[in-house]
Amino acid sequence: MQAFIIKMKKILITVASALFIILLWQILALIINSPLILPSFFKVLQDFSSLLKTELFYRQLAFTFLRVILAFLLSIFAGTIIGFLCGRFETVRAFLAFPLVILRVTPVVALVLILVFSLSSSAVPVVASILMTLPMIVTGISEGVEHSIKDSKMNEMTLVFDFTKKQKIKYLLIPQLKPYIKSALVSSFGMSWKVVAAGEVLSLPQFALGSALAKAQVHLETSFVLAYTLALIILSYFFEVILKFLCREKDSNQSFGKAGKPNPEEYMPQFIENEKLALIAPSGFGKTTLLDYFSQFFDETSYCFQENRLMNECTVFENIIIPLLNKYDEITARKKTDYYIEKMYLTEKKNVKVKFLSGGQKQRVALARALAFPSRILLLDESFNSQDYKLKMQLMDFIKQELTAAPKTLIFVTHDERDGKYLCDRIVYLDKAMSQE
Repeated sequence: MQAFIIKMKKILITVASALFIILLWQILALIINSPLILPSFFKVLQDFSSLLKTELFYRQLAFTFLRVILAFLLSIFAGTIIGFLCGRFETVRAFLAFPLVILRVTPVVALVLILVFSLSSSAVPVVASILMTLPMIVTGISEGVEHSIKDSKMNEMTLVFDFTKKQKIKYLLIPQLKPYIKSALVSSFGMSWKVVAAGEVLSLPQFALGSALAKAQVHLETSFVLAYTLALIILSYFFEVILKFLCREKDSNQSFGKAGKPNPEEYMPQFIENEKLALIAPSGFGKTTLLDYFSQFFDETSYCFQENRLMNECTVFENIIIPLLNKYDEITARKKTDYYIEKMYLTEKKNVKVKFLSGGQKQRVALARALAFPSRILLLDESFNSQDYKLKMQLMDFIKQELTAAPKTLIFVTHDERDGKYLCDRIVYLDKAMSQE
């Protein structure tokens, strides 16, 4: 239900945005009061409707679409090969760096005008689109290949387990390239429409939406210029949505209430204020998702995330104090930050950037941030699994002291039943029986 409401809200905002643009258009058209400069939206819509009734429009649309697809496919083909070579061989990357920069910064109009002298009117938009989108694809593929090569941990794993080249490509390179390829595809496809249209406007092939747009402009038919522009916008947006849909990543970790996952409202345990509650469930049950739901459902929560979610380019001190500055004056925020840094045994790392810390140290920074932040409910998601036994017990003792001195509700997710019993008053086992102890 909540997902449906969020989706409907997005749709309503989009509709409101479109209506606002139409209203603004109409107001400007009335103020200018000159159809030659800015015709009304409804006049443009009327002319657009008349275009849809003509056979010529669909022929123009078909040829423009074929040029876009041809340019897009050729660009992907060439960009993938060149991008792989650039990512794999530093010499190739250095050699092609300057030509790619030249293509990237060259204005579309200038490129099209140069091509007009040497190519046919139908070929100009295609070649221009390939040359303009190629740098985007090459850069994306190159970065993906380079990232895969530099992934020393995964490369070490493939050596240990004697992966073949085919297995490395299939199970390591291609999965790591996917996000780079998808990003390049979506970006270059939108660019292809723009460049092809610009190329058609200047080279004037026989059948093309861009040619029709240019002719309407010559005849001072402003409403038809805008009607053809509207057609290009709608087509570009429509096919880009289709491409994004085809490139979407199916989420195997569905949220609660889908694909057999429990509903958070059904599995939300009852608790009393200032109670210390441990949640235990099998791996994959969705304990983290339940805590995420808690953080959104209840006000005044503080959260120590399982994956830390720290600002890697900030120091330990900065990671803790930045959220506190929104709640306290600077002097109080500094005192609290120093206090929790000391209690988390991080004094020597106070001014060190988080990216240079070990996993256990990062976890203690996240814990310090959660404890320092003022809240009514404290959420801990397996917040001790990177600590040795002695340090873990010291941290849990400190948290118990803190909650005794300043009581608040604690909800602690853990796999270790002993930790749950040591730190909390009560344990809830998140199975269908919702048994408690």
